[in-house]
Amino acid sequence: MGQSVKIQKMKMFEDEFSALQADMVDICNEYSKGFADKIYIYAANEGMILAQHFYCFNKNVYKCSKLNNVGLKTQFDVSIDCQGQVLDILNEDIQKIQALCEKYNRPMPKLMKIIYEPKTKKFNADYKYENQTTDDVSVFDNYDAWFEEEKAKLE
Repeated sequence: MGQSVKIQKMKMFEDEFSALQADMVDICNEYSKGFADKIYIYAANEGMILAQHFYCFNKNVYKCSKLNNVGLKTQFDVSIDCQGQVLDILNEDIQKIQALCEKYNRPMPKLMKIIYEPKTKKFNADYKYENQTTDDVSVFDNYDAWFEEEKAKLE
């Protein structure tokens, strides 16, 4: 395979990968009505897929179910149905990322931690390619730990 074909395939992979991450950010931004200072997306794929999202408003972090506690004059739809719709889209995107990695023979991240700041459009993602779980630490434990870590950074 020629060098230009390899570069073209790498760019196609990166473009498709970025588009899927953008879709994840978009649904979470929509969920927070564009008011969040930061959007946090946790996407684990270690035999089971776990997607979660939480938000920063006024230097405080809130789980997705608690957005009506942020003190804004707007009501967020934090119903189980709406939360489920967001998680369905996040889970689908994780599955699409897995298929994309397989298609281009690229390693699949076992964990993606995405932070997006809608006002500045700053995007940061941390990828882990090795399992983050053990017999004693579940994907849920890792999500809770990240939530607490981000919360502590703001205190």
